[in-house]
Amino acid sequence: MDDTFINLGLFFFFNCTLEGYFMALMTAMRERMHIVLWVLLAMFLLSMTIGGLVGGANIIDQLFGNIDPATTIAQINGEKIAPDRFNALVNQQLETLRSRNQKITDNEISRARQTAWDNLLQDILVSQEVEKLGIFASNEEVLYFLENSPPPFLKQNPSFQTDGGFDPKKFKEALSSPQGDEWAPIEAFMKDTYIPNFKLQKMLDESLIVTESEMINEFIKNNINFVIDGIHLNYNTVSTKDSKPDEEKILEQYKIRENEFKHDELRNIRSVSWEKNPSKSDSMNVIEKANKILKKAKSGADFKILANKYTDDPGNLNGSKGGDLGWIKRDRMVKPFEEAVFSASKNEIVGPIKSQFGYHIIFCRDIRNDKEGKKEVLTSHILLKVEISPSTLSDLKREAVLFSYDAQDNGFDKSVEIYKKSIINHDKILQDDISIASLGPFRSAVRFAFENEINSVSDLLQNDKNFSVFIIDKITKPGLKPYDDVKSQIENELKRENEKAIVLDRINNLLIKISSSESNFKKIQQTESDITSIESEKGTLSRGFKGLGRSNFVSGALMKSNIGDLVGPLETRSGYTILKINGIEDFDSTLYAEKKGSIYQTIFNQKQNQFFKSWLDELKEKSDIIDNRKFYF
Repeated sequence: MDDTFINLGLFFFFNCTLEGYFMALMTAMRERMHIVLWVLLAMFLLSMTIGGLVGGANIIDQLFGNIDPATTIAQINGEKIAPDRFNALVNQQLETLRSRNQKITDNEISRARQTAWDNLLQDILVSQEVEKLGIFASNEEVLYFLENSPPPFLKQNPSFQTDGGFDPKKFKEALSSPQGDEWAPIEAFMKDTYIPNFKLQKMLDESLIVTESEMINEFIKNNINFVIDGIHLNYNTVSTKDSKPDEEKILEQYKIRENEFKHDELRNIRSVSWEKNPSKSDSMNVIEKANKILKKAKSGADFKILANKYTDDPGNLNGSKGGDLGWIKRDRMVKPFEEAVFSASKNEIVGPIKSQFGYHIIFCRDIRNDKEGKKEVLTSHILLKVEISPSTLSDLKREAVLFSYDAQDNGFDKSVEIYKKSIINHDKILQDDISIASLGPFRSAVRFAFENEINSVSDLLQNDKNFSVFIIDKITKPGLKPYDDVKSQIENELKRENEKAIVLDRINNLLIKISSSESNFKKIQQTESDITSIESEKGTLSRGFKGLGRSNFVSGALMKSNIGDLVGPLETRSGYTILKINGIEDFDSTLYAEKKGSIYQTIFNQKQNQFFKSWLDELKEKSDIIDNRKFYF
């Protein structure tokens, strides 16, 4: 089944209402399989992530009261999205992370919200298009697909597998011997989403063509070695004096590109923060715990058991490795840990050793030399992380809350003096920003900045790393970025353009000399010290060449060349090159015949994904989308 088709529809199921199923083709399976089907379907659909962003809320609609942000987080072509629906999708993303034992940070929450939005937007736009085109599935088609082309999430069900692979016989036996209604949600999903979207994908695919020449070119890029000589001139060989643009030119570009430098409303805020760092008391408690474990280990307790019970090493969280790190060589671990390991004797237990990760109790189990005579140590360890305790966190929060009260009552700056805190400035914040400079992801601070007026002081706000209190200093209306703010950007761009022009002019002059036999690569390298020489370099076009990297310009030129051809100047990522083709491997028609099928599929999938993305982007551009997320997050 095509990957794009899977992306097109399979995650839709969670947005469908499961009331009033259309069918009862089969009635059930035993209860255990019911659970497996649901869980596997859920995990498969939740694993899908779709790209593409959309922007722009329709403010006019909001002003006229057509869309109430309190009840509608978004509206897509008239279809209202309730906050609960969106939050359910976000929670599904977060639950997937939790099931993988991933820590839920502010970054992960922001990413989950964006993924949920992308998925929801595509879900609705494609569903609307399916309905507009009158695409539907019959009961007969559902039965046909289940019997002959079951979706991937069903093929991956362990109940339908033998020796790790899909077993059609097992699957058809389950289809033909139902015992309840467990198949109903699968049938509804197939009828309402999977098959209609399969048909839509096939409609989109009708315009895709993969030619023989495209497959041959792809084969050549990945399988045919070219041997080249040449020279390369890097942009960094141009002096700053020669490439630096003058002030007049920079200012001219600023005026020409005014539209590029427009900005939305900006806010300047200041903050004081209390970092959520462990206290000295927290560290002492960890050291005390480490010493108790060390005493047990030295008294003869099984180190494996101790490690499985106490270690905070994420590599040992399943409690089965016993703290084993294997054979350690020098220069592989952080310095304090390595010094302790290589200073220890065989069977010695040392610690606590402090590193950036926490405190380590280290067991040197054995020592040997490798084939090169270098020392290796067979090592186990117990890691105790120093983390902030609930009492320390509570103390920090209490002080931050008191500061907030005082700042609101008596003034922000006066409170800063009393509490002896440092102020951090955060300038030119945009309404869609997620992070705050120096503080990291802090969406609540951005919302505070845009929902309040100048001199407003926030309540206590927090992210993963800080408790913070903010004050709004300045509001800048939409307009043009000041010249000084964008001068360095324009200057760097003009500098690179000048470097390109100078290098290209010089490499063209060298090409004239080489073409007229006045010079050659060897002579040029002898007389031009900043030229990089390329001698008998061998490689495929897809991997690139040493000194050149990968370049579409180089690949395109070599693809059309013959042995003995001189090509260039060709642009690379870092300069320009002139090349001579000294050798091209013969085209292996037998190998091409073997790979042709997979090459076709690779090119087809690329075109399919590109076309679908373009099609979806066009749908987004034409759609009436009101995005009220900024009122929630």
